[in-house]
Amino acid sequence: MKYLTLCLWLLVLAKAMPALAANKTTPLLDYGDRKAPALWQSLRDLEDKKRLEPIRIIQLGDSHTAGDYFSGQLRQRLQNQFGNAGIGWLTPGYITNQRSSQVLLRSTGSWKLSDAKQHKHSGAFPVGGFINTSAGNSILEIKVKEVPAAGQWRLNIWQNSRQTPWSLALPGGKVHKLPGQGDAKANWRLSTHELDANKVSGLKLLAPSGGKLGGVILDRMAPGITLDALGNNGSVANVINRWDSSTLRSQLQWRNPQLIILAYGTNEAFGKDLVPETYEAELRQAIRSLRGAAPEAAILLVGAPSSAKSRPPHINGGCRVPLPPSLIKVQNSQRRIARQEGTLYWDWSAMMGGNCGAQFWLKQKPAFMRPDLVHMSPEGYVASADALYVALLDEMDKALRRLEAAQKN
Repeated sequence: MKYLTLCLWLLVLAKAMPALAANKTTPLLDYGDRKAPALWQSLRDLEDKKRLEPIRIIQLGDSHTAGDYFSGQLRQRLQNQFGNAGIGWLTPGYITNQRSSQVLLRSTGSWKLSDAKQHKHSGAFPVGGFINTSAGNSILEIKVKEVPAAGQWRLNIWQNSRQTPWSLALPGGKVHKLPGQGDAKANWRLSTHELDANKVSGLKLLAPSGGKLGGVILDRMAPGITLDALGNNGSVANVINRWDSSTLRSQLQWRNPQLIILAYGTNEAFGKDLVPETYEAELRQAIRSLRGAAPEAAILLVGAPSSAKSRPPHINGGCRVPLPPSLIKVQNSQRRIARQEGTLYWDWSAMMGGNCGAQFWLKQKPAFMRPDLVHMSPEGYVASADALYVALLDEMDKALRRLEAAQKN
């Protein structure tokens, strides 16, 4: 049955991408990730209703993640297959040019955003790399785009305030204090409140003056999948190395993800002076920091997708428009680091038909690429996420079959 499901998905992808029929499936490669076997078994147990705990997945990346079209489609596929454990980890308020496929975040009052990718900003950056600070009378309203799944939910926020605690206003007006847990001197403290599904949409966080918000998490207390999309528009993988190391450890230990997806590379590809040795050292440091903070997590490195310069028209190795100056360097480095660090790896560009794929996708009807030749259309992100979903399930099935065969022998 599982093999039949995969075959049906491949047929869907082939019809969706007529120009890319030869590349309708791109395999997930395992370069020896030691935590991958446990991930595959946990997914199978969840699918077979043998696991009662949720599986947490965190995707970190650039604008392809920050738009939540790619990660949103992958989340939907995984939750349809394995169960819905909630909305997951959100940015600390609305951030310009970023979106969530699940909620609308509306900030009122006076907020000041600090962004880890901007060197003029400093602070103990949490996972995700954003700090939103209230200057007084600040409110963050959370509206869910679809009716939340039934059952009990839990709201968590990572916050820092001096004397006055944060408060939570439920739909209907009832207000609850949100005292922080743990060390009062810690850079970030967790505040928690449990609520029914009918209270999830329309929540309002009331920020004390000077209060800092580092993340908002909405989890359903049920088995299933959460996929936390923590993208930073315009960022590179090295942004992870600017996050506070002690906060990274404490927050990832709390979240306990079983899979961390790294989806960077597009912004590095457009850099003219990229030095592969420097880039690889930074990427290696980021992977090792994540592994140290989340030792039970498998790491999936997603190779940089096909992109191109929109001007001027030019013939470049068979492509009708020039490639970003460092795209091939970045892709080669990513694959090399995946091998050296023993991670999972998925070649997004290969799925697009190679590094000329962006120009082909722009000509699809409907177009799978936006005119900037950097970002995909919603249809392109859906096709990409569907292909990664198929690759994940295919690798899970193959890995578990190998394990079963080895146990019989």
